[in-house]
Amino acid sequence: MRVVRKLKKGLIFTLAFIADIYQDFSIKNYYRVLYWPGGYPYKRESLTGLVSRMTKLKEIEKIRKDGEVFLKLTSKGGAFFNEKISLKKLSEKEWDGLWRVVIFDIKEIEKHLRDKLRRKLKSWGFALWQESVYISPHPILKEVDEFLKIKKFFPKVVTMEARLVGIKNHDKFAWVVFKLSDLKDQYLSLKNKIKKLKERKKYLEKEVKEILEEFQELILKDPFLPRGLIEKDWPRERIKKELKDLLRNL
Repeated sequence: MRVVRKLKKGLIFTLAFIADIYQDFSIKNYYRVLYWPGGYPYKRESLTGLVSRMTKLKEIEKIRKDGEVFLKLTSKGGAFFNEKISLKKLSEKEWDGLWRVVIFDIKEIEKHLRDKLRRKLKSWGFALWQESVYISPHPILKEVDEFLKIKKFFPKVVTMEARLVGIKNHDKFAWVVFKLSDLKDQYLSLKNKIKKLKERKKYLEKEVKEILEEFQELILKDPFLPRGLIEKDWPRERIKKELKDLLRNL
């Protein structure tokens, strides 16, 4: 079951974060890149069965064009990455100048609740600003408040929208709070690996698979900050483009 779950997660990630447009990604390429014979933990039949099940559940769509089958992720199918997919869409918009702040006071005896809240806030793209204070530029307090209400976190938790006074450069503030320097270094390291593969002109499907998996881990760390807070040459989109080139040239 764990193998199937990992396989499904990989397929959803590829469709959600690499193949924005279904025409760019065919099921044939997916077989080649991730599940080609040669020691991988999945069999071709496993992917065939997964695609069939996900199609019946309407988690993906199979579209035929020029005799080839292409895959498209539906909103239902993005369950593994719902928060990240939402942040990705929000990152395409201009920042509205407001910060969303979550402050909590949960005693040690309820540590399990505190940890649960922290995990959820991180999945929504919040970053730790100060002790028990998390912050995000994204307009998602409605979803946060709904979660807090359902899980009965109020009044241990307070949420607010604010224009932070005294901060002259918000993009530098975000750079520090979200630890973007380390993330950028990891992106650039991955970009360098892709460059070396391209220079060789011939590379193995296994090598592309490893790069895809590394890119997935970086996506899960990325806060997907909106325009106005992130630098224009942030390497994520460039790496995605180069990965798509690798897929096409196999």
